[in-house]
Parts: sequence; C-alpha cells; structure tokens
Amino acid sequence: MAAHAHRRQVLLFLAAILLPCSVLVALGLRMTVQERELAENRLADERRQVMRQLRQELSSLLERITLQQATAIAAQPERLQAFEYDDPEVALVARISDGQLVLPWQHDDGPARARRLLEQGEFAGRVGQAEHEEFVTGGLERAADLYREAMELAQHPVQRVQARLSLARTLDRIGRRGNASAAYRAVLAAASDVTDEYGVPVSLYAAGRLLEGGLADEAVLGGLRGPLDEPRWPSPATLYMLRDLAGSFVEKATDADLRQGAELLSRRVSSLLERTERALALQRDFSRLGLTRAEGAATQQGDGWIPYGAPAWLVGAAPSIDGQDGGVVAVRAGPVLASLQGGTTSSRELVAEVTLASEGTSAGEPLGPDFPGLAVSFTSTDPSASAAGWNVRRWFYLLGLFLVVSVTLFGAYLLWRDVRRELQLAEMRSRFVSAVSHELKTPLTSIRMFAETLHMGRPADPDGQAEYLETIVNESERLTRLLNNILDFSKIEQGKKTYRREPHDVAEIVRSTARAMRYPLEQQRFQLHVEVEEDIPPVRVDRDAVEQAILNLLANAMKYSGDSRDIELRLRAEDGSALIEVSDRGVGIEPAEQARIFERFYRVGSPDNQRIPGTGLGLTLVRHIVRAHDGRVTVRSSPGKGSTFSIHLPLEGARS
Repeated sequence: MAAHAHRRQVLLFLAAILLPCSVLVALGLRMTVQERELAENRLADERRQVMRQLRQELSSLLERITLQQATAIAAQPERLQAFEYDDPEVALVARISDGQLVLPWQHDDGPARARRLLEQGEFAGRVGQAEHEEFVTGGLERAADLYREAMELAQHPVQRVQARLSLARTLDRIGRRGNASAAYRAVLAAASDVTDEYGVPVSLYAAGRLLEGGLADEAVLGGLRGPLDEPRWPSPATLYMLRDLAGSFVEKATDADLRQGAELLSRRVSSLLERTERALALQRDFSRLGLTRAEGAATQQGDGWIPYGAPAWLVGAAPSIDGQDGGVVAVRAGPVLASLQGGTTSSRELVAEVTLASEGTSAGEPLGPDFPGLAVSFTSTDPSASAAGWNVRRWFYLLGLFLVVSVTLFGAYLLWRDVRRELQLAEMRSRFVSAVSHELKTPLTSIRMFAETLHMGRPADPDGQAEYLETIVNESERLTRLLNNILDFSKIEQGKKTYRREPHDVAEIVRSTARAMRYPLEQQRFQLHVEVEEDIPPVRVDRDAVEQAILNLLANAMKYSGDSRDIELRLRAEDGSALIEVSDRGVGIEPAEQARIFERFYRVGSPDNQRIPGTGLGLTLVRHIVRAHDGRVTVRSSPGKGSTFSIHLPLEGARS
C-alpha cells in the first residue's frame, strides 16, 4: 500500500511539474541556440587562429624547459637526485626504468649500504649481544659496555654513529642523563648522509631524544636543518620525521629567534613534503598516464603534456635524462600558463585564456591532442556588445528557468520530506518491535527455566523452592510492568488513557514501590537508599500510575548505572510540591540529549546505550503521568557522574 502511494506521488510529480518544465526549457534552449550559432560562425576562424598561436607558444616554452633540464643532468648526473632546480617552474625530474618511474631519492644507495654495514661480521654480533642484554635480560650496564666495544669495532661512520645512538639510549635508561645527552649531541653532529637502513639520517633520532628531554637549542635546530642543506632530495620517511620534530621544537623552544627559525623550517618541510607526496602519487599512477610505449620505452618529446594533481603539474616525457634512460619532467602549470603573455592571448574581438579543464565538464575548448586536459576559454573584448545581447527572449528564458528550478526544488523537497518521515517512522517501529521482543524474551526465559526446574522436583528443600517461586513471581511482575507500559502508551496514543485521582499518602507509595523493586535490585547487587520525609500531606493521585512512573525511573537507573551499584530514592516537600527524586551515579546524559529523552521511542545514540535493552517508552510515560497530575518532571545530569530525575507533584493546599 505504501509502495503504491509512493509510485502515485512520483507519477503525479512527473506529470504536473517535470513535463511542462521540460517543454519550457526546450523552447528556451531552441531560441538561445539559434542566436549562438550566428555568433559562433562569425568567430570560428578567429578562435582557430588564436588557439594555433597558443599551442606554438606553450610547446616552445615546455620544450626549452625540458632540454635545459636534460642538458644540466647530462653534465652533472648527481643533479638527478636534487630537489631544487635551476628553473623555478620545474617541480620534478625523474627517470623511467622498465616502464616505471624512479623518483630522485630512490637513486640513493645509502639505505642499502647502511643495511650491509650494520649486518657485517663481528660488529653486528656485538650489537646483537648488546641488544639482547638491553631488551631481554635487562643488563643495561653490560649492554652499555657492549655498545662501547661495538663502537671500537666500527669501521665506518654508519656503524659508529648507530652504536653511539644505542649507547646514548642505554645510558638514558640507566639514568645517566648527562652522559646520554653528550652522546646524543655527538650523534646530532653526524653528517646528514649517515643514514639508517630506511634512508633517515641518524642525527634526527638524536634530535628527537634531545627534544623529548626539553633541549630545544641552536644545536638541535641546526641538526634539523641538516637534511635540507644537502643537495639530495630527502626520503619521505625523513620528511615526515622532520615535520614532527620541527613542530615539537616550536612547542618547546623558549627563545623567540629559535622558534621563528623552527617555524620557517616547518613551512619549508611541509612544502617539500607536499611535493614529495605528489611525486609518489605520480609514480603510482604513471602506468595509466600513457607516457610510455607498450614495450616500456619513453615517448618522444612533444607526444603530450598531461595535467596531474592540484595545484596541477604538467607532466611530459623527455627523450633522455642521463644519457641512458628516458625520463619525465613535471612543471608547475600555474606559472607556465601565466607566462603566456600574462595568462591570456588577445585578438581583435576575443580574449583567450588557457585553463585546466575540470574532469567531467565541457568548459572551454580543448587546446589540442598534445595538451590533453588543457582548455581555452574565450571572452569578448567588447562587454557592451555582450550586454546588448541580453534581449527580451533571453530574460524570458532566464525567468522561466528560475521558475522551473524553484518549483522543481520545492516539489522535490516536499517529496523528500514525506519519504523521510515515513522512513523514520518505519525505523522507529522496527527498533521498538526489536526492543520489545528482547525485553519480553528475558523474563519469559527466566520464568520457563525456573518453572521447568521446579517441575523436575529440584531443588528438594523448601527454601530453594521458595526462592525459585519468588523469582518466577518477580519476573512475572517485571513482565506485567513492561506490558502495562506498552498498553498505557497505546491508550495515550489513542487519547483513551484516564487516571482515577484520590487522596493518597505519597510516602506509602514510595515505600511500596521500593519494596516492589527489592528483588530485582538484590539480584543485580544494587543498594537502594530510601529517604522519606514524614508528615507530607496527602496528594490526589492515581496510585498505580505514580507507582508505575517511579518504577520506570528506578528501572532506568538500574540500566544506566554502569559499574556503580548505588541508587537513591528520596521524598520531601519543596515549594508547595511533593518532590520524588531518583538518583544514580552512572553514565549520565549529554546536555544536548536531555531535551529529547522524553520523546517517544527516542534513545541516546551512543554505542554503549545501544547495547542496553529498552523500548524508549519509559520516560515518555513518566512525563505523561506527571503532567496528567498537574506536575512536572525534570532531569539533572552530567556525563560520567550520573543523573537525577525529579517528579514534582503539587500538594493539595498549594494548588490555585
């Protein structure tokens, strides 16, 4: 039935709105297309001439940049590992090997050399013994001696610096802070080309330990600058570590000049790291860019420049980078395009601007097959002529289009609102049925289990049988309370719920409710602290309804007490009302949720609450009962500290 109603709504929406709107849009498009055709025929030749000029200028510029880089690297092959180039528009120069892109830092053999040196013979054995003593047996003094012996056996700076770093760490763990600091500073002074097997300068590890000890001085800052003072492109691992260390230095530096220097270093590292991450992404996507032929050889220069990333690079293949392999040159698109006569080329009636064409859009005209992803957008040099072109028909079309969009959006909003409302209601019903099923299953399971046990004649002693019978009775009462909640809610929804209000002793009602909850509280090892103020005048209430409200609050307190096992039930007279309070020391309620917890079916959506069974009706019934007695219910709660629910029932003499 609901599906049929939805289909009918959609059909009515299509027939009443979309069909007339489509006709109106088609007529408007027909008028504007006819006008555009006249203007486009007149300017077609001029566009072709301007685009030919742009292609020639851009091709010449990129060819000059590529040949300049290839020539420089041919003269100095080590420049292939550099991260700074003579031309500031160049972002990356890399080789192609076996159809794969080889990035500048991947030419560095330092990590492999470090791995071989650290695994050599007697030095590696002595370090292994020291690490066993340090991390396995706990002999830190013996480990320190073994690291010193390893330093004496070291035959290369990589071995010596690694052993000294391990010695500093061991001295730090022993508690010799001064000796450890001196050792760390010695490692900090090591050259940046002394790296570990991951390509990270060993001096950075020492800088990190000194910063952890609160030593943010000029020597540490100089150690951080070291990797960027080298001509080689640092590895990604080095840059990530430098970024973290520079940030830590800024936080711990007390000298303003040092902090400013660290901030400048942090910005420089971030810029280079952004370029490094772009290079890594280019390496991953290289095979799909089409810059290599099927057999893996590089394409010839001029086969195409492809925009990549944002802000974009123009990536093109070079015939040779180091005299042996082909390569790739990436230039920053923004400065290159801006250099084409300030980014624009003018003709008699047009201004043409080269831009990056967004994916999936048709803005502008493609520049040509050599520049996929670049487009040329044209604007008129005579704004007044363009303004005069907006005649009555165009204004009529714009007004009609605005009306179409407005009516369509409004109709879509109404349809979306109705569908969302039905989906929310269906979801609440589903959650309610699931919760009720779970709540019913628990007491029914207990009743059946204990009844079957009694039926089998166990236990034989009268005390055990009495305990089992008491459990069955209490679970039956629990089941009755749940069903009463559901039935009362149904009556409330239908407007048929009535209350028989008669004078009653509120203190007796509170005590009776506490007795009714004694068994479930004891079963879960709760302590209920009852404080009742005597001599409170009788109140005209429906006794069963008020008991049900208090029972619901106590049941809620049990569910949401967390690890706490203390619940307080208090009664006192205050401001002309009988005040009934139920307090727990449990999970509490966020302030933003406190206004909604009395709504029907609503439950706080935290993961912990979702694991707690409940129907979402208890507090709704409490509010309805209290309001029917001319009272009010309030809540005070703090997350992690518990909640206090208060029922205010007006005393007979305080009512106006």
